[in-house]
Amino acid sequence: MGLDRKYKEFPDRGDPYRAMVEHANEAIFVAQDGFVRYANPKTFEIIGYTMKELLSEPFLNKIHAADRDMILDRRWRRLRGETLAGIYQYRVIHKNGDILWLENNVVKINWEGKPATLNLSSDITLRKMAEEALRVSEERYRTLFHAVPVSVFCYDINLIIVDCNDQFALLYRESREKLVGADMVNFVDRRFIPCLKQALRGRESSHAGRHRSSKAGSEKWFVLQTSPLRDNSGIITGGTGMIQDMTEYHKACKELTLKSQHLEQANAAMKVFLRNRDEEKSKLQRDVVSNVRERVLPYVEKLKSSQMNSEKTIYTDLIENNLNRIMSPFLGNLTHRWLNLTPREVQVADMIGDGRSSKEIAHLLNISVRSVDFHRSKIRQKLGITKSGANLRLQLLTRT
Repeated sequence: MGLDRKYKEFPDRGDPYRAMVEHANEAIFVAQDGFVRYANPKTFEIIGYTMKELLSEPFLNKIHAADRDMILDRRWRRLRGETLAGIYQYRVIHKNGDILWLENNVVKINWEGKPATLNLSSDITLRKMAEEALRVSEERYRTLFHAVPVSVFCYDINLIIVDCNDQFALLYRESREKLVGADMVNFVDRRFIPCLKQALRGRESSHAGRHRSSKAGSEKWFVLQTSPLRDNSGIITGGTGMIQDMTEYHKACKELTLKSQHLEQANAAMKVFLRNRDEEKSKLQRDVVSNVRERVLPYVEKLKSSQMNSEKTIYTDLIENNLNRIMSPFLGNLTHRWLNLTPREVQVADMIGDGRSSKEIAHLLNISVRSVDFHRSKIRQKLGITKSGANLRLQLLTRT
């Protein structure tokens, strides 16, 4: 058959038995003195070597370097007569360089009168890859579970804690070992219970409010979020919860609200103060104008109506004009509240309010009567009484 002279076909113990070995879906081979003495077709298919390549050198060369010591140790211990577990796992190097995982079931036999092993090996590479992916995933979950800066816990349908992280243990001032297996119904504060039960009904839920985590602890402001926990078939097996201690945030919001209220009150008080100040300022301006008009200007008028020489007449006019100039800013402030008058219109409006005629106004302001009439017309226009017969003096007195 062109094989190594040491290689022997599997003993012919009847066609059914031989066919079972040759067509098995597992690698079946006999190992003796470190060499493969027999291998079925599935063996070559799994590791990719031809019969000649597999039988021409010690089988140890096909084993991954990390597992060779383990294989040698098992071989020598078996030769010393020790009883070893029949099933174990190891890695081999495929002909293309890939690493394969085999699960080997070994049985001691005699092959041509000498000790040997009958090996039944299954390719479990995909299973090992899935297990490794699951291990990595679980490790990431475990790392995240314990590293997050919030309290996380899992519970079953009876509200019994099945797992929790260190933050949860710190929150409840107990060890994780003591909390796992604890019934949450027996906790000091049961205000979380309705939220926990919502997850068992298949709904995500949340609860925010005061909570006491232990008898000795003070009430804090917690936010709890829960979600249902399901198995592979979708059946709810419990829930997961995440608790955030929002006490400081809640306290800060409360203080901010109080400060905002105080600020609103202070703002309202300031508005009242400013309004009162404006009213007092307006009153002062009205009082100044009124006092000058009632207590000073009448005497100036009497002086002007009396017989005086030209020099006294000039002084009297100067006194009157200066008094009008003094009152002018006050009149402007008062008038501008309800009317956008020019400075000259303010002077004319003030004299109209005093009951002066156009001729008197023209004389006092040293302008023509025609100019006074023009200003009268503009004032009526700005008051909105151009086409009415309303008394201009009365309108000015009313609005001032």
